[in-house]
Amino acid sequence: MRMAPGPTTGDGDRRRRREGTEVQGSILFNGNIERETDFIQRFKDRILTSRHQDAAVRGSRKVLMVTAAWKKDEYNEGHVRAALNAIGIPSRYEAGYDQNIQNLAVYHGFNSLKQKEPELYAKYHEKQEVIKGVKQFYRKKNTQLVALLKDQKELIQRTFPGTTLAQVLNYPVQATRKDLPSLSPRQLHFHYCCQDVQGTLRAIVQNDEKMVEICSEIDLYFAASSGLAANATYREMRARLVERILSANSIFIFGGHVAILYNRLNFFKLKEAFVEALRRGTNFYTISAGTGVLCNRIILYDDFGEDRHVARDFEFFDNGFGIVTKIQVFPHCMDRIKTDDPDNLAYLAHRFESSCCLGMNQESFLLMETVADGADATRERFVSMGEKDAVWVFDKTGRKTPKGNGEELALS
Repeated sequence: MRMAPGPTTGDGDRRRRREGTEVQGSILFNGNIERETDFIQRFKDRILTSRHQDAAVRGSRKVLMVTAAWKKDEYNEGHVRAALNAIGIPSRYEAGYDQNIQNLAVYHGFNSLKQKEPELYAKYHEKQEVIKGVKQFYRKKNTQLVALLKDQKELIQRTFPGTTLAQVLNYPVQATRKDLPSLSPRQLHFHYCCQDVQGTLRAIVQNDEKMVEICSEIDLYFAASSGLAANATYREMRARLVERILSANSIFIFGGHVAILYNRLNFFKLKEAFVEALRRGTNFYTISAGTGVLCNRIILYDDFGEDRHVARDFEFFDNGFGIVTKIQVFPHCMDRIKTDDPDNLAYLAHRFESSCCLGMNQESFLLMETVADGADATRERFVSMGEKDAVWVFDKTGRKTPKGNGEELALS
């Protein structure tokens, strides 16, 4: 797994030498399992094992729950605690609080800081309003560009019946330039149609990148002008959150409101703590939104349509933590993505071409772990773990390929 740059991390895109920086932990992704307790029961044997480098953590098998995506219901996790107790993870109470099965409590922690530091929160709120405005402009432009791409696709398919979007996007525009004088008028027409469509897709991707760049700059301005890093309340809260992360043997990041989950985790700058926990041997279990925040890209869906059984458009929300870079997961894929439309799958694979696009459902599970690759090196391995459903790979030709239980994904 590709790790963020830093003194305790290596580069997961190259084979890592086994010199103490090998990643000991793993990540088990799920698309959108209906009951969190089913996830725990299904993988109880894995939850009860540990490769953590800290003997005390291995012995306690301590669990951290991240339920910020549930917003005000963040603490309604008693059923999860009970399920963990049932499989053999003990609770250990001190002063009325469970020290062995903890909640990160980042949603309520943020609300507490809001009350204690009203001036800091006011600056944060102003910053968020600016970001909302930027994203409103981005969303308007993105909607228009995507609509243009759809119109162009339909026009090409009327002019050149039987043509797929994959053929248009994979057409070698640059390589064909030298052969333009030899093309027939119809071939020349097709060439320039493909060139224009590919240009529209580049504009969509550039719009994504520009929005993220601007929002990152605004975050940096806020951090500098507000004195966030020096604020005593913030520092104390963040230190407590980091300690909970680094002392956990298992971390569950549950689904729900993905924007709230990401914003709260990002406000307290917890990415590096997650990366370090993974390196030390913490195993992560993520569902839906929890999966999204670990990937390069965070995707939102329109969940407010009248017919929830009709596939609907997605929206690129922001960059995630990028702890996982080789894959881009689309949860709820069968009910939220037009997976029977090859043109749609080709569009996804091209728009997010830096990662392998994967569709996952309620019964889809994917394990990412680091394994030995020779005497002195390691590699990342991605294995489908679902007995009732596959992990679906979307490629640039518009195909979807199921990877069933035990099958490894071939990723470069």
